[in-house]
Amino acid sequence: MSNELLNQNEIDALVQEAHSPSEDDYLTEEERDTLAEIGNISMGSAATALSSLINKKVTITVPNVTVSTLAEIQKSYPIPCIIVNVEYVTGLQGSNLLVIKERDASVIGNLMIGTDENEIPDEVDELSLSALTEAMNVMMGSAATAMSELFRYRISISPPDAFRQNLGDKIEIADCDRLYAVIAFRFKILDLVDSVMLQIIDLEFARTMVSQLLTREAEKMNDAQPVQIEEPSTAADVEPESVAASAWSELKQESSPTLDLGNLNIELIRDIPVNVRAVLGRTRMSIENILKLGPGHIMELDTLDGEPIDVYANDTLIGRGEVVVVGEQFGIRITEISAPNNRIKSIG
Repeated sequence: MSNELLNQNEIDALVQEAHSPSEDDYLTEEERDTLAEIGNISMGSAATALSSLINKKVTITVPNVTVSTLAEIQKSYPIPCIIVNVEYVTGLQGSNLLVIKERDASVIGNLMIGTDENEIPDEVDELSLSALTEAMNVMMGSAATAMSELFRYRISISPPDAFRQNLGDKIEIADCDRLYAVIAFRFKILDLVDSVMLQIIDLEFARTMVSQLLTREAEKMNDAQPVQIEEPSTAADVEPESVAASAWSELKQESSPTLDLGNLNIELIRDIPVNVRAVLGRTRMSIENILKLGPGHIMELDTLDGEPIDVYANDTLIGRGEVVVVGEQFGIRITEISAPNNRIKSIG
């Protein structure tokens, strides 16, 4: 054994290393997997929305989830970045930071305003930062909609705030010593961007979000009651029906109201095509202002954030709903529907 004695600094270092917590001390494997799934669904929807905005394919990989402090992130990521602060205002109460390298942010912002791919600068200016902020607003709105489907209740955000930040410097809106869940996504925009984007969420907020989702899933499983099948009363051979199929069929029949259309024979008109459209909103503008419109201009509509979208068949209002993303296209989830008699008027 060596006769050399450890000094106090070396002892302190060994004690700290011996008690250094592992990832599982902060988040269980199930919690990390759940956070990764939330991130995969929400940011996948955001990537689809961005693809539509810049008319280029955007891909985001399955994320990696770790626990860290901002101080540690700053040590390993001390480069100029664009930070986007996103606040949840409905359904969830908390915030998260998106961290994008400045060059990547410049690509997104400049594609939004129509800059040629070969002339995109490395740094973000005021115009491209404004365009990036608008892109993030659309992306995170789409992500919130995807999360609403996942959590099965409405989740909405406030307009994001984007600003330039050197991660080697102190971030004013966050605590550098506080623990955060860090979700790292690799995202690509054709051959223009191949990089890593970070989503930084307060650890307690991340745990709360996971807990709410797992609770919802447990409730969903409890609501799925087993279907009892009575034994046949005779000794004859009986072919048992599929339990799941018969249960689903019965539920659908019971939940569907009887169509009372008077003396109208629905079979005669069932195959008539009808134009269905969803109206996002309206506005009134003078011809002078219309002539001033150009790429990148934002035209404000009378529809408020979160307000239901009107759905028309021909010129008849048949329902209302909310915008969702289906694959790479937008769709409308129906939340209100008119009576069958009112809907049939659209054919006239």
